[in-house]
Amino acid sequence: MKLSFIAWERYEPHTDLLAHHLGATMHHIYHGQRGKLLQAPVRYLTQSLQTWTVLAREKPDVIFVQNPPIFCALIAFLYARRNRAQYVIDSHTAAFTSPKWTWSLRLHRLLSLRAAATIVHNDSQKKIVEKWGCRHCVVGFVPGEYPPGDHFPLDKRFNVVVISTFGDDEPLDKVLQSARLLPEVDFYITGDLKSAPSRMLANKPNNCHFTGYLPYNNYVGLLRSVDFVMDLTTRDNCLLAGAFEAVNIGTPLIISDWPILQQYFPLGTLHIPNTVGGICEGVRRAQRDQPSLRQDIPQLRDKLQARWNQEFGELCRLLQQR
Repeated sequence: MKLSFIAWERYEPHTDLLAHHLGATMHHIYHGQRGKLLQAPVRYLTQSLQTWTVLAREKPDVIFVQNPPIFCALIAFLYARRNRAQYVIDSHTAAFTSPKWTWSLRLHRLLSLRAAATIVHNDSQKKIVEKWGCRHCVVGFVPGEYPPGDHFPLDKRFNVVVISTFGDDEPLDKVLQSARLLPEVDFYITGDLKSAPSRMLANKPNNCHFTGYLPYNNYVGLLRSVDFVMDLTTRDNCLLAGAFEAVNIGTPLIISDWPILQQYFPLGTLHIPNTVGGICEGVRRAQRDQPSLRQDIPQLRDKLQARWNQEFGELCRLLQQR
């Protein structure tokens, strides 16, 4: 059985690892700059044509597609219908909760009803697709072996990397305010600077360093080099890819205190409010408790690995029943 995985992203760690475990050929199809509304029609049309070209060349039996954007799943449906193939929708949290994509839920449901399976990332999303009556499974954490990464030069201070795409659910303004109150800590904020507000870049404190979009080995090297990984969201029922990366790499975490994140990350992790006070207190606790929290991260990985074994087994059974 030949499998192809399509993601309309420059890079997506969860998708890459899942494709690897499935034995699927991974294709990142990315054109233009995300967030530019006027570019969207051309970007999606170009990515649709490129996706169709890849599928026509590979002729897969099963197409896995990342959602959002819903248009990627729509192309997979059209190709599968014409070529007697099957497709699986890997629906990320934004597909259900982001204001940018909630308009597409009705189309999402119709495509899921015709799919071999819809993958969701947590139990909140599972309740939604259960009501739709489609075949589905939950796949949250995806294990993977990460490379050593390239050396990332850091000052000999306490260093925190803040995982960011400059999304509207990231309280980066609170992070910068907190950094001003923690001058002894260096914050490294990832993400493509083309998506960053110019005001934020101009007014950053001296101990905040915007890394820009990093090549993969540099990014992994940074996550290995820092003392803590911080990944915050103002959105409930949202699992954090950066937090899963930190667990795979072995770096302790500071994340938002949503119930679902407390459930998934009970060890090696500090859960904090998305406030200046919460961030400052979380970093101070991280400085105090770093040895014990780092020691707990391998136990968290083992716990998530056991959950993955069950979830991946269910996905494989769904594919065999198609």
